[in-house]
Amino acid sequence: MSKTTKHCANCNNTVKGNFCTECGQSIKTSRIDLSHLVEELQFSFLHINKGMIYTVKELILKPGYTIKSYLSGKRVQYFKPFTFLLIWGSIYGLVLHFFNVYPDSEMNRQNNAIFDINYIYNWYYSHYSLIQLLIIPFYALSSYVLYRKSNYNYIEHLVISSYTHGVKVIILLLFYPAFYYSHSRGVYLITLACLYIYNIYVLVEVFKTSSWFKAILKAVISIVLTLIVASITIIVILEGIHHFLRIF
Repeated sequence: MSKTTKHCANCNNTVKGNFCTECGQSIKTSRIDLSHLVEELQFSFLHINKGMIYTVKELILKPGYTIKSYLSGKRVQYFKPFTFLLIWGSIYGLVLHFFNVYPDSEMNRQNNAIFDINYIYNWYYSHYSLIQLLIIPFYALSSYVLYRKSNYNYIEHLVISSYTHGVKVIILLLFYPAFYYSHSRGVYLITLACLYIYNIYVLVEVFKTSSWFKAILKAVISIVLTLIVASITIIVILEGIHHFLRIF
């Protein structure tokens, strides 16, 4: 056997280059010490930072091309969709929890004898990432139904919704300082408008096959359908909780 032949420390496969062809681990391994830890942290931070910034930029400037590229298999340079949404959702939830100013709560104040609305919003933003993961199936379902000729399966529509919602959370973060200092309904409405415009923009960019008017109309119908189904689901759940509380 050649003197240059080595064995992978992970799977014991014979390796002739710098990386194992079976498991992908580098042949260069060493004791884990302080220098190794610093190098590992530096690599992880730069890798996440570069991938995240690039993905955000591409999703804002050319979302259709970016999402279709990811779905077609070009995935190395992009941040994974579900992790992308979870990270930005967690950041937004932490920001709102820290500053304790909830835009939706302030703009929709109401007295309810059964539910403490502020408590609900507090819980909602404390579990924001989880809530987003529960919401995107509704968006994915409506787009899957309306754009079934696109040949994307339901899971691929989940990817589209995850990337879309991730950028929508970034939009919320960008507008949050303005709302925090102004508590303005105008800022709130502008933020909502930007969210829906971006959502329409993505759907048109990804699925447009005919005129702009038809593409935009179909995107609007998809979003409205999502809101209707999600609202009915939430009402049913709240009614179920109400009925449960009345029994006990």
